[in-house]
Amino acid sequence: MRFALAPVLGFALLTALGCATSIFDTTRSKENALEEAQRKYTELVRWGEIESASAYVDPEVSEAFIDAPAQFKDIRFTDFESGPLQFGEDSETATVSVVYRAYSTRSLVEKRFVEHQEWYREADSENIWRVRPNLDSVAKKLNSTR
Repeated sequence: MRFALAPVLGFALLTALGCATSIFDTTRSKENALEEAQRKYTELVRWGEIESASAYVDPEVSEAFIDAPAQFKDIRFTDFESGPLQFGEDSETATVSVVYRAYSTRSLVEKRFVEHQEWYREADSENIWRVRPNLDSVAKKLNSTR
């Protein structure tokens, strides 16, 4: 009787491990999708490709974001560094601080500033993330050093 029960217990254990792995894979998939979206968005901003970066922006603010190049016309980004992603308790939101280095062509003094990016996962999608950018204050700071 013990030998007949062993395959059943083995199957149950493998099934439980499979479910746990599936949950981990789904969570890791979300994290990978966010890491990729965040990296692409930040690189596009760094290279001044604001219109292309808008594909990652919250639709409610994307129009204002696309109008931002006027604020950035005299700004040149030289580098950036992203901090670690901090996921919310629900794993549907995340924040990350990005340190940019940039200068205004009017002053040629490089400045360092931080953008606190707020990301959320679209409700109807497993792997589409959107950012609520915070670049307005950055442009104002850099443009004020004339």
